[in-house]
Amino acid sequence: MKIAGDHRLANLDAYIKNVRDREKAHSFSDTGSGEGVSKDEVVLSPEARQIQKAKELIDALPDIREEKVAEIRGRIEAGEYQIDGEKIASKIIEESLLNDLI
Repeated sequence: MKIAGDHRLANLDAYIKNVRDREKAHSFSDTGSGEGVSKDEVVLSPEARQIQKAKELIDALPDIREEKVAEIRGRIEAGEYQIDGEKIASKIIEESLLNDLI
C-alpha cells in the first residue's frame, strides 16, 4: 500500500482500516468453524517421503552395535586384533568425500 499526500493522519487511518479489514476477513467466525480462514498445507514429494522414511529407519538403528563391540573386545584381549592403517585411512577419505556430496 502506498501512502502519499500531506494528510498523514488520514493516510494512517486508511492504513489501519485496511489492516483491520484484512484481519476480519481471515479471522475465525463466531461458530468456531474457521470459515474464511486460509489454511496452509504441506505436500511432500515422493522423493521427500522416501528421504523421510530413510531417516526414520536410520534413526531406529542403535548407535552402538553391542555384538560387534563384544567381538572386537574379545579379539583385542586375545591379541588377535590387527589394525590396517591404510584401510582405515581409505575409509576416512571415502566417508569425507561422501559427506561433501551430501
